Amino acid sequence: MSFNVVDILFLITVILLVLNGIRNGAVFSLLSLLTIPLALAAVFYLGPQFTSYLAGTGFSATPLISYIILFFLAVVILHFLASFIRGLVKSIPLVKQGDALLGGVVGFVEAWLLWLILLIVLGSFLHTLQGSVSSLQNAASIVPGTTIHVSQLQQWHDFYNQAVTNSLFSRVNGWFIHTLPSLHNVAGSL
Repeated sequence: MSFNVVDILFLITVILLVLNGIRNGAVFSLLSLLTIPLALAAVFYLGPQFTSYLAGTGFSATPLISYIILFFLAVVILHFLASFIRGLVKSIPLVKQGDALLGGVVGFVEAWLLWLILLIVLGSFLHTLQGSVSSLQNAASIVPGTTIHVSQLQQWHDFYNQAVTNSLFSRVNGWFIHTLPSLHNVAGSL
């Protein structure tokens, strides 16, 4: 069995994130994974009130500044909370080992989600560009609305399809990751 670049990079990511999960534990890893979505939720729900509060104190707070302050404040608070909980968990003997093992599992899931989302987003991006090229009259050499040459898109398209077709990771996740339809060699007709 041979591995392609996607499989090798996935395995490297798995090793790094599993080791990180074992070192940090499941509780800290999960809280860290949820930090950005929770901080964004805090900004969404508390942003208007925080902006009004800062404006009421005489601080000239534009919404952007107040939202950035709130986001970073939420991230820092959640990080301190996660560190405190990690310290508590690591002080309990049997729970400490279980947390480390589950941290490895969380690390594997993180690596899997990272590569799954990356390949889905990349495929979607290339498919969107492909749609704009398909509507061309073969007269333009640049994808409309971008600075990407059609020949470059053809190379990206072919590399993506080759990587996805020959990747064990992509075959295992075939429900989510698909090859792109043929580009009809638009670049060759220019």
